[in-house]
Amino acid sequence: MMYRTFLSSNVFLSCLQKPGGIIALLDEACMFPRSTHETFAQKLYQTFKDNKRFSKPKLSRTDFTICHYAGDVTYQTELFLDKNKDYVVSEHQALLNASECSFVSSLFPPSPEESSKTTKFSSIGSSFKQQLQALLETLSATEPHYIRCVKPNNALKPGIFENQNVLQQLRCGVSFYILVNPSFC
Repeated sequence: MMYRTFLSSNVFLSCLQKPGGIIALLDEACMFPRSTHETFAQKLYQTFKDNKRFSKPKLSRTDFTICHYAGDVTYQTELFLDKNKDYVVSEHQALLNASECSFVSSLFPPSPEESSKTTKFSSIGSSFKQQLQALLETLSATEPHYIRCVKPNNALKPGIFENQNVLQQLRCGVSFYILVNPSFC
């Protein structure tokens, strides 16, 4: 069996997780009452202006684009601050974790940081960052094997094959080599 390595996502992950990264800047913006999605976007543009994976769309003052392994994704900052402030109160989390219904209690596990935290505010971004770190630790401790599907077209219609779209996906990292049966073509 032949294996092909994926392009590393470490550059993107460091933009997201590191101190001074997107999540840290989002948490910082949430602490200031006068912060807006415009000021958050401007802070991102200023911080990541030299980053190859980060760009500012020409026609927007608040969107940003990140070049992921499979292509560019544009994000809109309009509700980032509001959504990041939408947190679970620790008392509510403890109550739901103590539920006699195992399903409900499993949805609200005790937070490992609760005992060491002095403030009760924990943003969605910081929670996501912790979950991402746990996922990365799990992945690095295992030997995962991936199966990658290739989309033949963006419309997801049968019988349409967009050469450039498929070529881009293949260049971005397929975990196995595709052997094409000549009689299939």
